[in-house]
Amino acid sequence: MKRLFRHTPNLSNNLKIMEMMDERKNNRGKIQIMGDVLGLATSGIKKTHIMYRANLSYEQVHLYLGELIGKRLIAQDVSPDGVVYRTTTRGREFLLYYTHLVEFLEEEPEVELSAPYISK
Repeated sequence: MKRLFRHTPNLSNNLKIMEMMDERKNNRGKIQIMGDVLGLATSGIKKTHIMYRANLSYEQVHLYLGELIGKRLIAQDVSPDGVVYRTTTRGREFLLYYTHLVEFLEEEPEVELSAPYISK
């Protein structure tokens, strides 16, 4: 009997893991962060302002800006005030599709699901 308990997972550790997974569900994904950055950069914005307004770390800002520039969704402009990031035409197209997708997913379903999908 003791052997069985040695191999039984620790329930308190499982609860902690499940709580961490629940917390991660509330985190933004890569596409959402890209949409946030592109939305902020539509009228031009500095890197520091992107970092604070999009709630990103310094490393994350570099990562996302590098990827967005590589995909030609955002452009880097040098102005007398410093480097400014602006959403490109291609980036605006991404934002349009992204906005439609978010709106589509937030709509309430009009049709109720039938018995095989709902457990009571």
